[in-house]
This record gives sequence, structure tokens and C-alpha cells, in this order.
Amino acid sequence: MSQPQNLRQIVDRQISVWGSKQGAQVEGMPSVRDALGHRTEGPWVTISTQLGAGGTELAARLGARLGWRVIDKEILQEIAKSTHTREQVFARFDEHAVSAFDDFVAHLFSPGSPVRSAYVLELMRVVWAVARQGEAILLGRGANWLLDPRYGVRVRAIAPVEKRVERLTRTQAISAAEATRLVIEDNADRAKFTRQIFKQDIDDPMGYDLVVNLGTLELDTVVELVAVALSSKRIAALVASSDRGT
Repeated sequence: MSQPQNLRQIVDRQISVWGSKQGAQVEGMPSVRDALGHRTEGPWVTISTQLGAGGTELAARLGARLGWRVIDKEILQEIAKSTHTREQVFARFDEHAVSAFDDFVAHLFSPGSPVRSAYVLELMRVVWAVARQGEAILLGRGANWLLDPRYGVRVRAIAPVEKRVERLTRTQAISAAEATRLVIEDNADRAKFTRQIFKQDIDDPMGYDLVVNLGTLELDTVVELVAVALSSKRIAALVASSDRGT
């Protein structure tokens, strides 16, 4: 992921997948896809994670379980930076939908805010576009605060500090003191990002459908919990659509 060329190849492959699915939708999709044709987003899963809690591993395991692509913050940022790639991603949406979203995003920022930049706005648009494509797991970037909760499952992955420190010392080969410093700094950075961009508290449980403690729950158990929650939401969307049609 650290190699720019590798990241570019990953982004290009994802865009190719979206393109093939667009064609398949015209030719005929499975019944569940047809039944969910009314939706304007998703389905998607967002995962907000504490550093060292295991959220990245959860995203990978869930992606394998669902057969969905994991879109992490590096991929989102790469799309936001590349004009050509953004155009490919947004080509499937009409101007009205994009304009409406731009109006919505504009209200997230205070006038004169230092975080109100063209890049941040593009990043928000990319998160929205990826969610609209569906069948994606979005890791980080505050996607849970941005997207319509009717069309996906919002997960917060946490763990006790000692568990997070132990994981970092094991996976990054650093001292416990260094791992503790990273955990403290990352907590502050993520909370600041969420507060500045979305005017929300990252630890507010109302911003999530599931808050899971990966320090006490097995990863496979959490994967199944998320899968069940996703199925429940998709059924609820179908029922709501049916009610509107009657």
C-alpha cells in the first residue's frame, strides 16, 4: 500500500469493478439487487477504529466474508487527488445528485474554517460516491457521519488501551512506550478530525449501529454480527420501499 504504483493499480482495479457492475445492472442482476433497486446508496459498511484495536483486520475479514472491496483512507485520498480518477468515479451520477450533495457538504463547514479546502470537499464527495456504488467497506475518514444510515452499517471498533499497545508492539516491532505515545496521539488526531469536519464526538455511540470491543470479542464473531446487522438493514429497506409502494 505504501508504493504509489501499487496504490494506483488498486484504485484502477476498483474502478474497473464498478464499471463492470454498472454494465451487469443493465443486463440483469440477482433478485436481491433488483429488489433493492430503489435505494440511492449502498449497501456499504463503515468502520471507524481506534489505532491498534483491530479495525483494519476486521475490515479485511469482513471484506472476504462478503466478497466486497475494502476502501481505506489511502485509496479514498488517492481518488480525491487525481482529477482523471475522480471523473471516472463520478461519471455514473447526474449533475443534480452531485450538486445536491455539494450543498449538503457545504453546511458541514463553518465559514472561514481552516479545514474548508477544495481537497477536503473532494474527499467528502469521494466517500459519498464510493458508498453510492455499493458493496464497499469504508475504513476511516468519518464516513459514518456523512452517509445515510438507512443504506449501510456503521461500526466503531474499540479495545482497551493495554490491548492496543500490545498489538502495536507486536505488529510494528516498537517499544511499549512508543506504542503508548502513538495511541494517545492518534486518539487526539482522530477526535480532532471528526470534531473539525463533522462537528461530532468520535466516541458518541449514536453515530454508529454497532460499537464492538475487539479486546474481548473474537474477530469472527464480530464479522458475523456485522453481517447480520447488514442483512437486517437491507430487509428494513425492502419493507420501507414496499410500504411506500402501497
